[in-house]
Amino acid sequence: MKFVERVVHIVLATIWRARPQGPGRGPRSLSRVLSLGLLLGAVPGLAAAQSPARLSASLPATLPAASASTPASFAAPAATPSSSVPGSRSPTQAAAASAPVPRVPPPPPALAPGAAELATQAWLGFQQGDPAPATAALPALRGTLLEPWIAYWALEPRLHTSTQQDIDTFAKAWPDSLPLQRLRSQWLFELARRKDWAGYLGAYAAYDGDNAQLQCLQAQARFETAADNTAPKVLALWSQEPSGGTGCDSAAKALLGAGLIGEEALWGRLRGFFADGRARAALPFLSSLPDPQAKGVRRAVDDPLGVMLDAARSGVPTDTVQRRVLVLALFNMAHQDPQQTMRLLGGSLRGLRADLRAAIAWRAARAASVQLLPGAAELFRQALRIDPAWQADPESWKWCLRAALRESRWGLVKQATQALLRDGKAGDLAEATYWRAVALNATGESRKARELWRGLAEPWSYYGQLATEALGRPVRVPEQAPMPPDMRLVYAQAARDPVREALLLYRVQAYAPAAWQWRAALDGAGDAQWHAAAQLACDQRAWLLCISASERMQGSVDWAQRYVMPFRAQVAQASRSTGVSEAFVYGIMRQESRFAAGIRSWAGADGLMQLMPATARWVARKTGMDGFQAGQVNDVGTNVTLGAAYLGMLLQRFDGSQAMAAAGYNAGPGRPARWRGMPLPDQQALDGAVFTESIPVEQTRDYVKRVLANATVYSALLGGDPQSLESRLALAAPTRISATQPMP
Repeated sequence: MKFVERVVHIVLATIWRARPQGPGRGPRSLSRVLSLGLLLGAVPGLAAAQSPARLSASLPATLPAASASTPASFAAPAATPSSSVPGSRSPTQAAAASAPVPRVPPPPPALAPGAAELATQAWLGFQQGDPAPATAALPALRGTLLEPWIAYWALEPRLHTSTQQDIDTFAKAWPDSLPLQRLRSQWLFELARRKDWAGYLGAYAAYDGDNAQLQCLQAQARFETAADNTAPKVLALWSQEPSGGTGCDSAAKALLGAGLIGEEALWGRLRGFFADGRARAALPFLSSLPDPQAKGVRRAVDDPLGVMLDAARSGVPTDTVQRRVLVLALFNMAHQDPQQTMRLLGGSLRGLRADLRAAIAWRAARAASVQLLPGAAELFRQALRIDPAWQADPESWKWCLRAALRESRWGLVKQATQALLRDGKAGDLAEATYWRAVALNATGESRKARELWRGLAEPWSYYGQLATEALGRPVRVPEQAPMPPDMRLVYAQAARDPVREALLLYRVQAYAPAAWQWRAALDGAGDAQWHAAAQLACDQRAWLLCISASERMQGSVDWAQRYVMPFRAQVAQASRSTGVSEAFVYGIMRQESRFAAGIRSWAGADGLMQLMPATARWVARKTGMDGFQAGQVNDVGTNVTLGAAYLGMLLQRFDGSQAMAAAGYNAGPGRPARWRGMPLPDQQALDGAVFTESIPVEQTRDYVKRVLANATVYSALLGGDPQSLESRLALAAPTRISATQPMP
């Protein structure tokens, strides 16, 4: 009987996943699933089966409306704490389990005719700072779930002329809305701009966020209105912000002017600016220093080499201020010329304290690694020798790891990964574990390496795929289709106004607000609720929201949601016409737009493949797309074809390296060539995984990893065959790169 139950499980799941996911999808496939469940329900021993579809088979089917009048049994189930007794159910879940099971996906939330277009125009106007379209749309959208957003888009661009009464009126109308939370934050910044500190304190009492800049301004308001000494709070917040920030800078200046922040603390903050490579951020605070000290800091900003050479000729200054200026100049020069800085630290400036030299040396080595300079790994070794007790931060250790990988310095790779596993963030662990295993394997400790790789290996993530292949296995996705969520839970989500609000925002192409609202609506949800919400979004073709929810699931991966494949016909046609694989196109598209067809980036890139207007025109001309007009870039077929064609040109430019092509798609075609072209002695081709790891732009580095991992999964789903991420990474070789013609 166990065998029969297993077969039924697979059959039900397969039928469910085979249902259409595009336009025209109807109840027929789901009805077949439930009908099959009714027939199988007569088989003895199947009553205890765990499939939601089978569990529902003996229950009468209903179709509750997705509205505020939905029965209480369809209310959103509460998130179950991880410490709860296995198998136990909350009262809400128990009620849902006994409720009738709907047979078809819930319908999308509706708007009156013409209202969706008005809302779209309101959002577009808001993005351009124009409140008029939202103001005009508001009467038609009164009483709808979008009303608070339309009102927000009408009010926010006019905050510079608004009053507290306007904010209070908004708060009274929509007291618990996400737009109100955003409005309160922006209103506080406006009050600070006006220097209305009493008003600021009154408005801050209703604010429940944790923005560091607003906290600094609240401390300044207390100082300005009641002479409170808020220097300790401001210093703590100010020091945590790499660039200071407008709010913390404002508060610090006020407290410096009153003498509540002393010179010692100011010098410490200035050193932080210089160490982080933001020397010019120190300039607004020079008026708080005596004139000779201010001139010294100014010289450390404008002429750091001159300060260093003066000290090299005459020795490390004994005067405290001059020594501080020298340290600032060294930090500044560490970013500009790390190799020269290291030479001076090891020579004529050895008289500086060891801890100061170590701090500067680590910054210099890190800058050399970011700049992909040859010998960067050796600079890290020198920094380690200056003061072995110096505690480098995790970000510096990551750049140490990247420099060591480029030069195959396996001992240094081990040292860096050990530090990251000890002190790094949770997001650093997979990277550190994988590369530690590589170093162990390269130095003859294959048993330890394989043990680490086994702990990482899985088909869904970049390092999981790399670890799988390192163990000699191809990347496979599970053959069994994942079980769909319980339809009762899908309906429970569809009945919730915050969820419906997010879906409506998505429908009117307000994608960013839709994503914010979606996260807020599902805050605190458990896997079952995330799974159900993802299915609801997928059923309504809100692909961005579907993927977002599915990725939040911790216990399992529903690849039918997480790796949706909409626009199949257009992608297949683009693949045939350009020669770029469907999987690679999907990998790029998923990362660029999450399949939101009408999305536009802040930089002006359009559509599924996020094409800049100039790039679209150039590719259209190169591919002979006669009569191309700028507006055509928003047509799905045209956008996908142009994006795939551009991707094909990048693959040709980079000799088929998908890692370099993806980097070029994200950062521009010239940059991967420069990154790979940095001199590496006796190394003509760089391992694609090492090239990817050492991309100096964090956003592009993460982008390439995600695109290639996603493309590997898509290839497995499309072809059904085992896949290789390593073959996509391949080798990054500077063969024909420099000889190719310019590309936009």
